[in-house]
Amino acid sequence: MTIIDYGITNYIREQNLINDLNVFRVTGLNYSTFTLHNRYNESIKVPLGTEESDITLGDFVQVEEVNHHYFILRKFERVSVISKAASTAKKSYAYNEKEQALAANVDQLFILIAADQRFSLSKFERYYLTFTSQVAESHVVISKSDFIKETERIQSIILNVYPNVDIHEVTVFDKEKTEKFKNMFKENKTSILLGASGVGKSTLINRMMQQSLLNTQPVRRDGKGKHTTTSSSLYYLEQTNSYIIDTPGFKTIATHKETDDSVLFQEIYNLSQECRFNDCSHTQEPGCAIQSAIKSGNLSSELYDRYLLIRDKEIRYKNFLSKKASRKKQKKPMKVITKSGVRY
Repeated sequence: MTIIDYGITNYIREQNLINDLNVFRVTGLNYSTFTLHNRYNESIKVPLGTEESDITLGDFVQVEEVNHHYFILRKFERVSVISKAASTAKKSYAYNEKEQALAANVDQLFILIAADQRFSLSKFERYYLTFTSQVAESHVVISKSDFIKETERIQSIILNVYPNVDIHEVTVFDKEKTEKFKNMFKENKTSILLGASGVGKSTLINRMMQQSLLNTQPVRRDGKGKHTTTSSSLYYLEQTNSYIIDTPGFKTIATHKETDDSVLFQEIYNLSQECRFNDCSHTQEPGCAIQSAIKSGNLSSELYDRYLLIRDKEIRYKNFLSKKASRKKQKKPMKVITKSGVRY
């Protein structure tokens, strides 16, 4: 008999927690309520209050019952956390320095790119750099791959610059591809599907669960996705004996955390160690291993161009943060006028 314990038993053992603690896992989250499950597959609802503002989907928490009401006493240490820069209001260009946690204690991450949506290499890079360093195992998947020409075009664009990136395909209209995708989910592990609105996250979960638990909508005519999933949920996949997280899609992606761009540019960093000068700018210095590799054809000029573009964006972003911090320090104290005169 399969035990649906939402990973709680393994977590208690790995974290050396006391076995009789009343441990629950956050399996549902909307604007007003947490849904929690314990290791016996019993569920409860807890109102979302200000004291729980730092708790997110996938967290392990200790719960106490008082007069038939449940309260979260504490959040246990996270093994991993998936996050992105918090979104600002619609059509607002104000800087938002907060980081929004999407899920916690995730083992596998799947970045979904829909074949029937508009694609750009820069968007792929933002997803890849933002999320792959946050979890031990990540995968890139082209969904709706029954759009054959579009799938081939996206693969070609990515692999032309990043030939070492593994790209998988899935479509609910191809049983073999769906089975291959399902078999990527490891037993007793927690996975998350990430991508823009309309990439087919909910459709894939419905297919793997063999039931229509989640609402779906078609993609808009302009190639943009529609928001169907409005809350975040963690589900049990019986076929793989694992857990999967479905989150609302997002239109923009960024992070305020330090990203590790070596996941895309390790080849360039390896070559930079062979340059004659330690402070080589890799532009025109003699003995530059990178420029030499480009001229000999051992390093793709397209890869180096993307490296320069991303590095330039990072430098400009860091300069922006530095200026913002400097303005805060130089901010004049507020002047207050009172009956006795002006004070600061």
